Formats: sequence, C-alpha cells, structure tokens
Amino acid sequence: MNARIAALLLAAALGTGGCTEVTENQPLPWLKVKKTFHKPIGGFAGGTADFEYYTKRFGFWWVKVDETATGTAIALDAGHAAVSTSQGLKILERGEEHGTLACGTPRSAPAVIAQAGAVDCFDVIAGPASAVATQIRWRRISARGEALVIEKVSVENPGRLFARAMASFYDAGHQPYFVTINADLSAAPQCALVWIAGGESRSLAAPENLPRGRCSDVDAWTPIVKRALRKA
Repeated sequence: MNARIAALLLAAALGTGGCTEVTENQPLPWLKVKKTFHKPIGGFAGGTADFEYYTKRFGFWWVKVDETATGTAIALDAGHAAVSTSQGLKILERGEEHGTLACGTPRSAPAVIAQAGAVDCFDVIAGPASAVATQIRWRRISARGEALVIEKVSVENPGRLFARAMASFYDAGHQPYFVTINADLSAAPQCALVWIAGGESRSLAAPENLPRGRCSDVDAWTPIVKRALRKA
C-alpha cells in the first residue's frame, strides 16, 4: 500500500511539473509580456495565469519591470506603453523599470485610446453615489503625462444619471460619448447620448421604445448618430 501511495504521489508531482504553459508577446520592440498559465491537474477546466513585464535595456538586455503585472500592455507611441498593474493602469516609458499611474490616482476610471496615443481618465464629481454620476470630469492624458483635454460632462437634464461613470462609446475621431438614463429606475429608461463638441455639451435622445438592455448597445446607437461607434 505504501509503495502504491508513493507511486501516485510521484506521478502527481511529475504531472504538476508539466502543467504550465509559457507564452510571450511584444507590443513594442523594447517591451515583452510573459504569461505563465498553470493548467489544473487531471485535465479539468480552468487554471490560473501569472504575468510579468520585461523592458529591454541597452538594446539587448531584458530586465523585469518592478510592477505586479495583470496582463495587458498596449503601445501608445514608440517610447511609451499603457500597462495594467495591481495598482491600476500605468504608463511605462522605454527603459524604465517602474510605471507611473496614468490618471494620477487609482480611483479614476481609465480608457486606453491607443490610436490617439493617450489615456482618458474619468472621475465622478457629482452624483448620488461614488460610482453613480450626474457629472463626470474627463481628462485626456498623453503618453508623456500631459493633460491634452480637461472637461466636465453633465447629464443633459435634472432627473438623469450616467449609465456608467465613464464614456460608453468612441467614434473614429476618438470622441467619447456618454450614455444617460432616467434616474427613476422603475420608469422607462429614456436613453440618451451626451458628448462635448467645441467646448459645448451636446445630447441626442434615443427612440422612446429603446429598451434599457440596449441603452449601452453600440449597434443600437450607430444608426441614430449616423456614424460608426465602438465600445469604450
């Protein structure tokens, strides 16, 4: 019996040693993301993944970035990337081993606008709860940490709420759009879009029969605004 138990333990140990899968990708020539996937023993579904970021120093030497990585790294320009960490989204500069919080605080909700080489940061500045907004501060931060845009976005009328405390959609010009709904959640949602154009707030109501479940559906809004939109 003891010999059989020992054999089973040995087999389990050998199986554990072979149950990891390592993959790497390079969003930039100087930045590498290493993913180690730990497969469950016995062929069961699931598993866990660990991530590490590496930056290239002196053109050839890979150095581990001193951040607790959570897996997403997006190029902003040739020398900067937005990387997700346990402390929040950070901007990593080429050759550096530490990132800088993209929005300056982990309390802001970030959205990476890769095509614009920037990060949008959203903060609730008015509303009935910390994550339920009637007014949002929107900041667009460049890869170098410069504030390109700072605007306050408000619901179009009293008795309204933002569906989420950040942008819901973007158009091809990287303009953010915010979905608003009726603050009376027991009534019809009366969905609308709010955005800033030329420093002024604009709004557009959806048809009255648009159900609550489609207020944040990009396919529902594209024909209404008559331009291509994408989810934030």
